[in-house]
Amino acid sequence: MILRFGLLLFALLFCAFAPPANAVDYPTRHITLVVPFPAGSGPDVYARIIADKLTPRLGQPVVIENRAGGGGTTGGRAVANAEPDGYMLLFGSTSSVVVAPAVAREAPYDPVTAFTPIIQVARGPFILSVRSDLPINNLAELIDYAKRNPGKLNYGTSGPGSLHHLSTEMLKRATGIDMVHIPFPGGAQSWTALQSGVVDVIFDSMPGPISALQSGKARAIAVTGAKHLADLPGVVGLAKVATFDEQGVKGVDVIFWFGILAPAATPAPIIAKLYTTLAAVLSDPDVQAKFGQQSIESAPDTVGDFGQLIAQQARHWQQVVKDTGAKQE
Repeated sequence: MILRFGLLLFALLFCAFAPPANAVDYPTRHITLVVPFPAGSGPDVYARIIADKLTPRLGQPVVIENRAGGGGTTGGRAVANAEPDGYMLLFGSTSSVVVAPAVAREAPYDPVTAFTPIIQVARGPFILSVRSDLPINNLAELIDYAKRNPGKLNYGTSGPGSLHHLSTEMLKRATGIDMVHIPFPGGAQSWTALQSGVVDVIFDSMPGPISALQSGKARAIAVTGAKHLADLPGVVGLAKVATFDEQGVKGVDVIFWFGILAPAATPAPIIAKLYTTLAAVLSDPDVQAKFGQQSIESAPDTVGDFGQLIAQQARHWQQVVKDTGAKQE
């Protein structure tokens, strides 16, 4: 009787403290990495770089699944509602994780509680660009031109309530200028419009401006953050573009970031394995070189640091939405 009781107690203790069986052998099948934007978009490009390096390290295929819509919330909702077993992950971004829920009429998920952050993948600045045929070479000239020509300049975005929209509204508030908003279904269409002369100004992250800058149809006049950009092939003088702070404009503190998240309540051993493996991927010289070609840098923060970033950014963009009144239409 005592022996049987001892065995039962041992079994209960083992179940209580042993990691879940699926965490011990994880992964045993393919992993789906959801990109909440279309194939060929910036997030999709970066996600595929990561997936290609992650597959051999995990010993199972990492498959990209594009679930576009709702400013990134369609894919985000799918992962938030998925089984927390590590087999469906989100390639999240500033736009899909914190901005889209902030501007939605009804938030599809809470950025802080719906996910378990795994790792921040990369971050980069926003670049303010204008049509190259405009007599504007810096922020002072933009402000002067806009104030002398009220309502004449327009700016393109990837839609109402998008990160591009909110960022440009921050720019308008910080500089006291007015520009007309022209929304498009996506960032690519807004850049096509700029190159054809329909749009005057775009505030966007890399790789959005690259084609227009290389073609000479656009001119970069300011960059957010504390660092200058790296020169890119076919773009003259990009590294000399001054930051907003250097040009005396405060209050336009915009960065974009990408990171990988799992559904809330995903077992800690799975998160730990994914973090360790992803950190190794991000230290790969090939990955760093490919990111550098897009003027972004790998940023493998700890799980806790990434979680704090999401919480801080959620508060920040909720306040921006409140200040600007921007909402999805």
